[in-house]
Amino acid sequence: MPETTNSVEHQTIINNVEYTLQSRTIAQDNGEHYEEYRVLLEGKEIKSWTRGNVIRYFSL
Repeated sequence: MPETTNSVEHQTIINNVEYTLQSRTIAQDNGEHYEEYRVLLEGKEIKSWTRGNVIRYFSL
């Protein structure tokens, strides 16, 4: 079963709206890793976990 090995959370403001970006690294049983992110607005998920790393676009 995949395991989360690293996660970060960051608040950002886009068009005067504050979002929470969460990013995590998933380790697979075969030793490979991949990144996922999700977006929260006022604590509610507006984009579920999706493969990719948007955090790098925010210079984090």
